Amino acid sequence: MAKKAASASAGVGNRGRRDGRRQVLFYMKPEIAKALKKAALDEERNAYEIAEEAIADYLKRRSKPS
Repeated sequence: MAKKAASASAGVGNRGRRDGRRQVLFYMKPEIAKALKKAALDEERNAYEIAEEAIADYLKRRSKPS
């Protein structure tokens, strides 16, 4: 039982990842999802990395004063 508690406190399982990322579910058009997956393969990256980068850039632009 101590082993289970240790893994939960390490941030694995249903509580998230060790790097602190949280799972988010959203829907996108099939052609966008397909293009994202292809770009990830072409760049040898994970699709979530590209999506996370794009969202972070959007949020930075959005927070800048007009």
